[in-house]
Amino acid sequence: MANNDFPQRFLKNNKEKQPIIRRPLCDLSDFKDDDQVLFVRPYKILDTQLDHNRLHIICSTKGFWNQTVQTHETQMNQFIADEDLEGTMEIEISFWSDSIFRIRYAENNLYEKIEAQSPLQKEMIVGKPESDLDIHIESTEEKLIVKTGLIELRISKEPFNIKAYDHENNLFYEQRKYELFTSDTFDMSIAKTNNKTACFEALSMTGDEEIFGLGERFDYVGRRGKQVDFWNKDAIGTSNTRTYINVPFWFSTRGYGLFLNSTAKTEWEIGTREFCSASVGIDDEFMDYFIIYGPSPSEILYKYSTITGFAPTPPVWSFGLWMSRNSYISWDVVHEVADEIRSKDIPCDVLHLDTAWFEEDWNCDLRFSKERFDNPEYHLKKLKEQGLNISLWQYNFIPPKDNNVNYKEALEKDYFALGQDGNPYQYPKNVKGGWIDDLVIDFSNDDAVEWYGQQIENLITMGNAAIKVDFGEGIPEDAIYKNIDGSKFHNLYSLIYTKVIADATYNVSGENIVWARSGTAGSQRYPIHWGGDSQCSWAGLAGTVKGALSIGLSGFPFYAHDIGGFIGRPSSELYIRWAQFGLFSSHSRCHGCGNDNSREPWSFGPEAESIFKKYAKLRYQLLPYIYNEAKKSSQTGKPIVRSLVIDYPKDRQVWTIENQYLFGDCLLIAPVLEPMENKSYRTLYLPEGTWIDYWTKEIIHSRGQWIEKYIDLETMPIYVKGGSIIPYGVEKNSTKNEIGPIDHLEIYMGNDGLLDYDDNTTKFNVTLKSSELNFNGLDTMPTVNKYGL
Repeated sequence: MANNDFPQRFLKNNKEKQPIIRRPLCDLSDFKDDDQVLFVRPYKILDTQLDHNRLHIICSTKGFWNQTVQTHETQMNQFIADEDLEGTMEIEISFWSDSIFRIRYAENNLYEKIEAQSPLQKEMIVGKPESDLDIHIESTEEKLIVKTGLIELRISKEPFNIKAYDHENNLFYEQRKYELFTSDTFDMSIAKTNNKTACFEALSMTGDEEIFGLGERFDYVGRRGKQVDFWNKDAIGTSNTRTYINVPFWFSTRGYGLFLNSTAKTEWEIGTREFCSASVGIDDEFMDYFIIYGPSPSEILYKYSTITGFAPTPPVWSFGLWMSRNSYISWDVVHEVADEIRSKDIPCDVLHLDTAWFEEDWNCDLRFSKERFDNPEYHLKKLKEQGLNISLWQYNFIPPKDNNVNYKEALEKDYFALGQDGNPYQYPKNVKGGWIDDLVIDFSNDDAVEWYGQQIENLITMGNAAIKVDFGEGIPEDAIYKNIDGSKFHNLYSLIYTKVIADATYNVSGENIVWARSGTAGSQRYPIHWGGDSQCSWAGLAGTVKGALSIGLSGFPFYAHDIGGFIGRPSSELYIRWAQFGLFSSHSRCHGCGNDNSREPWSFGPEAESIFKKYAKLRYQLLPYIYNEAKKSSQTGKPIVRSLVIDYPKDRQVWTIENQYLFGDCLLIAPVLEPMENKSYRTLYLPEGTWIDYWTKEIIHSRGQWIEKYIDLETMPIYVKGGSIIPYGVEKNSTKNEIGPIDHLEIYMGNDGLLDYDDNTTKFNVTLKSSELNFNGLDTMPTVNKYGL
């Protein structure tokens, strides 16, 4: 492998045809497109029973064969009723709160199927239902009506159908039922073919409805009409449909969200097969999903987080700059970079050691190289004195090499995922590609978890601050894992793997910090995640912005990316634009592929260094604002890099905006995503309200309008919302894990505002009302600068 080449690139020139491992998008397509597939649908309520917050329903069912037919030249699948196929279906509707209900169903033995799950499949959920709910049920000849304080379910008895209304009688949720005989709508049903079972559900969409979420998506933020590859993969670039983080949660502009509590293979059809259906299929014997009434996106994200968990606030030092490349190959290089950072007066808090800190590059044994990284405790202490923490790379595979002590121990103690032959899983010998011989650590094995976690604890005890949780998305589904089936472990594995590293770190340092690539629902409990291996291109940058917005709409408040891009070498201009965006992300790291492929700003020339330094220093001065916003995100579930749809859901202009965002509550950021030779201005949208240009202090009273902002290389458009109160800290080159004193406040007039500030050391609030300021909790008044008068 070339020193600066991308490690997944297969360089061997072999023209002989060799097999590759082909993974289908999802085997659920077989149920939709194959011939003679049986679909069992609920039809008529036979019996009901209410037990506290749970309504148990038995329905009669009807059977339909999905068959291939033809009319003239058109071939299609149609549902054909079979009067001889009748049975029953168990359905449970339970209430987690007065605005959240859960639907579970199976053809029979629902609770036995639920209990038969691996305990690992319950890891996405940490919340519990409220115990003192006031639920009322009425029964008429045609309907069951179930009411809470906020919502009302109307359940048709025949044919079976569920609708949900808010307290103003507005319909927000409705099960979609097929209208035509064609198999375009896969509504509430259980399907069977070739000894396999799958479950389907479909919800109605209005013509003007949009859907957001489903994890980190680099192609589009809005999901209606877009295909979804819902299988965690090594994305290799950030402008395609692959992703590291699939999250089975989305929300609708109609005022509700859906969380699918399943780790099985999943296929989503959001207005793709039929434009008015949002449907989901899972490769399992029972369905389990939550409906979360908001109605606002902020409320939906908060309530979703009460189910799957809130993200704890990472330590202060993590909000400083991280500097890295793949890789720093010795302590000499690390200290050279550290000294250069300090001599050039560039603020920085973390240096990251990637794949080369072992005796052999990529041979992950969790031991420092005795030759190139000797006496680690001494060097870690020396760097700490410079205000620099060390982060370490590792991954969930172990090369089968005799010089790797972890390989020998894991092999002896059966800590690896197995193949059908009972030996550690490996791909067939004639399969081509990279790293295909590496063995998978089986984190469904409690002993393997304890063994690996103890080694991570040792590294943190040594003085290392954080661990990079790389990979995790590419485990083979056909391997044998100790306590779970591989098809249900593939997407879930990333959550369990990250939890092992995060828990081990917390056990020693008491800090909630990892640097993780893959994930699923619940992974937000272990921050921070980053966008993986982006390509060094304008498309890679634009896709990374979409990924940041999309993951924020999926319950992840904290997210970073590789400034400059990872694969390749960015131009100076691209590096500057990526840095401007990256330094206004929740976390900021420079990283690139190749030992000599530096991402330090001085390697891109004096102009890049100067502009980078300006934005880095501004970030450090804004750390009181950033950290305060981060603490709020931990309590609300709202992301720091925030799609405008969260704060302005009724403004339909913002539904399709995928290239600008709110940075916390106050700042609107419009990163520049194309080169200056294309055009010298940035078109951006200002929602209704008063906005002040951060750089020029120009005031714009917007009715909801597009503007053209002329730019130079030094400028990324930033606008401040009227009514904002922004705290600034003193200029410094390292946080030393504290925010420090407030240097001054900037007050942006135009609306009333509130700053409720708490950085764990300093706590105060400032109110802005009718242009008057009121301070509470401050012993010493900071300097106040007012704008927008």
